Amino acid sequence: MFFEKSKLYKNKFFNLILILTCLILIFIGKLDLVALRNLSSFLTDFLSPLSNIVSKPALELENVIKDVRSATFLRDQNIKLKSENRRLKILETKLANTESEIIELKKLLNFKIERNKIIFTGRVLNISGGTFAKTMVVNGGELNGIKKGQPVISSLGLVGSVISVGPSSSRVLLTIDINSMIPSYLTQSGWPAIAQGENGKLLKLRFLSSEAKPIIGEIIETSGHGGVFPAGLNVGKIISKTNGNFYVQPLPNPQKLRFVSILSKVNIEKGNKSNGFAPLQENQNKINLKGFNKFTN
Repeated sequence: MFFEKSKLYKNKFFNLILILTCLILIFIGKLDLVALRNLSSFLTDFLSPLSNIVSKPALELENVIKDVRSATFLRDQNIKLKSENRRLKILETKLANTESEIIELKKLLNFKIERNKIIFTGRVLNISGGTFAKTMVVNGGELNGIKKGQPVISSLGLVGSVISVGPSSSRVLLTIDINSMIPSYLTQSGWPAIAQGENGKLLKLRFLSSEAKPIIGEIIETSGHGGVFPAGLNVGKIISKTNGNFYVQPLPNPQKLRFVSILSKVNIEKGNKSNGFAPLQENQNKINLKGFNKFTN
């Protein structure tokens, strides 16, 4: 009985304290005490430097972690670059060995290297953007030794050929002109073809064997057949295939050309006929009628 009364008194006392505390808090809340606000501002200003001092080691530790990560990344990149450098040195050695072997084999075979002689380098004066003709005018002519039919190149590859010559200027037929037909070959597979202009921005591969499997991005070079263009000049690269036809983008962009060079026509004798890709058959008096051949004398 005594313990029950003691417990009851404690509960009443605790409840009384809670009620007084609530009343005091309500009273303080109703008051707009300037002193409390000033004390709060003072404590904030006083503790700010302390918080900066406490947070500074954490910031320094974060910067150290960033530096370590950066150093690790740079070390990995350095290792990759060293590996790539070693691989390139190996390839360079192999290429040098292959080049020396080719030179030696050419000597053994008494192979004569054709050298395309540049007879004139001049400025492009005008580029025709007409629908029916794609030509350019160069500031060099007969006085500079330029002749009709000579190949014209830029630093990137074949530009076209000279079609008319004046005393001090020449007109060049561009590779993109529809009248331009360039004996070429696929550099990776070696298949021959004719790169013909389309009067647009691309060339079309014609007379390509059905067995050929050109690759998008494959480089096309002049084959030297026919003797009009020397072998080994860059013509362009294959960029698309449409309806079974492959289209080539010329490496030199005619609209961006400022200077071109004109080559001498080597191994071409005046008056000789071109052998070409598809030589004409011998003339035969022959008539084909549904599988029967009739010959006349």
